[in-house]
Order: sequence, then structure tokens, then C-alpha cells
Amino acid sequence: MIFSLNLYALEVDESSSNLDVLSHSHLFLDESGSLSKTEVLKQDFLPNTQSVVGFGFVPNKTLWIKFTLKNSSDKSISKLLEYANPMAEYLTFYDGNETQLNGMLQMPQERSSLHPSFEIILNAHEEKTFYIQAHSHISALIANLVLWNKEDFLKKDYKHKSYIFIFFTIIATLLVYNFMLWIFTKDRAYFYYILYLIGVLFFQAVYVGVIQLYLLSNELSEIITKTSMLYISFLIISIVLFTREFLNTSQFKKLDTVLKAYLYITPIVALLSYDNFLFNLNIIAFFIPLGFFVLFIGFYALSNGVKQAKFYVIGWSFVIVSLLLTNLRTMNFFDISVYFAYINEFAFASEALLFSVALAHRINILNQEKELANARLFAIGQKQKEELKELVEEKTKDLSSALEEKEILYKELNHRVKNNLQMILSLIKLQINQTDAQGTKEQLNITKNRIHSITKLYELLHLREENVNFNTLPYFEKIVQSVKENFSKNITIDYKITHDVKVQNLIYCGLILNELVTNSFKHAFKDDGEIHINIHKNRGIVSLRVQDSGKGFKQENFNSLGLTIVETLVTKQLEGEMHIDSISGCTTTITWREDV
Repeated sequence: MIFSLNLYALEVDESSSNLDVLSHSHLFLDESGSLSKTEVLKQDFLPNTQSVVGFGFVPNKTLWIKFTLKNSSDKSISKLLEYANPMAEYLTFYDGNETQLNGMLQMPQERSSLHPSFEIILNAHEEKTFYIQAHSHISALIANLVLWNKEDFLKKDYKHKSYIFIFFTIIATLLVYNFMLWIFTKDRAYFYYILYLIGVLFFQAVYVGVIQLYLLSNELSEIITKTSMLYISFLIISIVLFTREFLNTSQFKKLDTVLKAYLYITPIVALLSYDNFLFNLNIIAFFIPLGFFVLFIGFYALSNGVKQAKFYVIGWSFVIVSLLLTNLRTMNFFDISVYFAYINEFAFASEALLFSVALAHRINILNQEKELANARLFAIGQKQKEELKELVEEKTKDLSSALEEKEILYKELNHRVKNNLQMILSLIKLQINQTDAQGTKEQLNITKNRIHSITKLYELLHLREENVNFNTLPYFEKIVQSVKENFSKNITIDYKITHDVKVQNLIYCGLILNELVTNSFKHAFKDDGEIHINIHKNRGIVSLRVQDSGKGFKQENFNSLGLTIVETLVTKQLEGEMHIDSISGCTTTITWREDV
């Protein structure tokens, strides 16, 4: 309650609350920002009649506010002076010789309100002059002083926090909603919009002072303040990415090129604006045209048949109006907060809600287009199905004829190969029967067994329709049996086969086995003996071991051609290794890698 204005003094009593003080104050702007209080008191303060004063971004200037209060009552009163700007960085309140510090970067631990406040005590009929020193290095310098009763101020602060909480709840709910849609659709428009909502949450949390009050120390608040342009640029980049994806601006080449340019320029400007390094926050004016530009793109897309653009245009219009009014307040042209204190929260919440509706509408449009496309594709598919049916029938006849011809040729080829192998074996057997030299007979028998091992594999391959894998044991048994027929010795053969070798390696294993078993029969035993044949696979390595219980041998006595064949097959074909142990009997171990 105002009783009178006596020169400089604003009369108050214990009932005075929600009282505009700034319009009853005198102001002095220290252009250098370096004057002391003593020096400032010698300066001329100019009277002010505005309830809110803004100077924009003036990092090197300091505002001094002088006002006088007079207690018109007969008893002492206590008041709270609110500095209604949460972004004010450094505030010093002078009450005679006493000072109180406050502000975003020197926040006292006991502070619980979003806006800085100072306690004022006036004795009965006391008149006192107060000074406030306000300075913001990064943020806009805006002053707004309101005098409150403590109880009324706490109620007002609680109400203010409630509105802010409602805003954050709306944005957070939309964030979760769009996140779930993105999880299911994997649509990049949702992802970019989620980034935008995160940017809005962080920007508003800093702008209204929530983060600084509840989460950050003064030191961290200073870092956040110095990097203001970084999180603002995050907000700008996310809306540009969302615009490009949501409106499909790639179809508008020139407009899309401008948006791409902002994507590259924005982070550079943000980095150069750190702690006013090259730019202060006045550089935001550079991005104001972007707001109108994306709005223009929305109208342009709408005129070109992009149906979801109507929601985009309406939602972005809210934000454009809000940003313009906020900048007008910053530059002290027009203070919208006098008429609508929550213009930013309303604009961002409305835009977020409309964009969410637009994204949902986009899904419906895409589904409708998908259904139409499916119907057209179905009709085309039916037509093509008939055409393909005729074509398939024609090609099937051709293929059947070709397959029959191929099968005839294949059978003829098999028959010729088998006959040729049998003819070679017959010639070798005939030569064996006609040869009296024992050494020659042995060499011819070895050659016969080599060819025989190939013949047996060939027969097994063609006994199966699918010849990729089959049992190794029967093949090995036939090879060994063929070798035994050439010797009149009582040799026991023990097989332990736990792995079936691949066909491409099996022929080499058969030739190797033929050479090793022939060597054992020929050199290891006189009459009786045992040969153990083992194959197993461990961690991709196949091991073939042929072990006899004979007398062992000297490697130089081993058939030189046989050894050469075995070594060549192991190293060149199987790409493996061979180890021979002839100390007690003879054990030959061959290993190679065989992938699945």
C-alpha cells in the first residue's frame, strides 16, 4: 500500500505488499563497470518511472539502483525486496554499511526462492536509502524490483514454482510419449523432436533458475552461464533437424541448403560465444531470421501438399511470437510479463503439444498412403502374377527339357568316368599278373590302391543325392580292405572315427590313408599286428592319426614316392602339418583346420 511519495521516499507500512519499487527509484548506469560505491554516490542518478528496465546484453556495464523507503507506521516492519529476474548474475544490496549478496552466480545457501530477494527492516517512522548494484556478464541486464510481505512472497514463489512444475510435467510427458513412438517406429523425425524437447527442458530450467537453485553450485552455474550459447545452439540445431525431416525439405533444394548452412554455422558461433570470447549473446539476433525462415518453409511446404505442415505452422507461430516478445522485453521496448508472465512456457508447451499431434497425424497420413500404395501394388501384382504365371510355365517347359538333357549327359559322363577308372584298374591288374619282378608288382599294387581309393570315393559320392557330407568310416574301410587283399598277414584294424571329413578333403585323406596303411602292411609286421585309425575334431582342428604296433622303421626306408605324396597332400592340399613318431611302432599324426 502506497501512502505518499515524498521527494524520494516511498512510504510503506506492515500491510504494503506486491509493491513496485523500481518505478520509484533512481538509476545510474556505470558504462565502465568499474566504479566503486563511493565513486557512484557522487554521480547523478536519473529518476525512473518504469516498473521493468532492460538494457540488453551489456557485459561491461553495471546498473546502480537507488531508492528510499519510509516506514509510516508506529512499529518496526520487515519486508522482502524481490529482484524479479532469475538470470541476474551478480547482485549486491547495500543497506547502510551492511551488504547482502545474491544472484545466479553468488547464490546464498539459504536461498529457496527462484528469484533473488533481500530482507529489509525499518524501524518505526524510519526513512532509509538503499542501493542495488546489478551486473550480468553473459545474460541480459534486466531490473524489476517488488516489495513483499514475507508471507505473500512465499505464496507467490510457491505459485510460480507450481506453474513451472506443470510446464515441465507437460514437456516431460510429451518427451516420454514421443520416445516410445520413436522406439516403435524408428522414425528420425521423432528422434530429432526428442532432442528438441530435451533442449526446451534444459533451456527453460536455466532461464527460470530451477537448475541453478536445486542442482548446481555457484561454480557450475558460472560454467553453464558461460556456455549459454551452446545449449541455445543445441535447441536451434534440433529444431532445424526436425524441420528438415518432418517437412521433407530435401524436395525444396534451395530452402534446404539454407537450413544446412545454419547447421554448420550454429555450432561455430556457439563455440566463439563461450564466455563472450568473440560474440556476446547479442549474436542471438543473427538467429531471429531463422525463426521466420522455418515458418516460411512451413507455409511453403503446406502450399506444396505436405499435409502435416499445418500443425507445424501453428505450433511454430506460438514460439516465434514468444521469442519476439522476450527479445522486446530484453531490449526494454515492451514487457509482456506484465500482462502474461508465462508466455514462454505457454508457447513451448503449446508448440510441443501441436508437434506431437502433428507427428501422430503424420503416422496416420503415412498409413493411409501405405494402404493406397499397397492397393495399387496389389493390383499391379495380380496383373504381373498372371504374366509371370505364363512366363513360368513357358520357362518350366524349357528348364525341364534342359534338365532332362543335362541328366542324360550327366549319366553318360558318370558312366564314362567309372568305365575309364575300371579300365585303368584292369590294365594295372593285367600288368601285375604278367610281371614276374616282385618290386614291380609291389609298385603296381600301390598304384592300383591309389586309384582304387579314388574310385571308392567316386562311387560313394554318386550313391547319395546330397554329396556334401557322408560317413567317413565306410570309405576308409573300403580303402583298407583293398590294401589288405594284397598281403597275406593277420592284421587287426581298429577304427575310431568321431568326425566326418568334408568331401573336398576326403579324397586327400583317402590317398594319405592308402599310403600310410600300405607302408604299415609292408614294413611294420611279419605276420600279426594292429593298426589304429583315429579321426577327431577339436576347436576347428581335425586330427587324423594312423598308428601301428609294428617294429617301427627308419624314415629313409619309407617309399620315397609315398612320402612325397603324403607330404604334398598334407601341406599343399589340406594346408596342414604332419608328424611321424617311429620309436615304438609308427604313429603318423596329420592336423589341418576345417571350418564349419
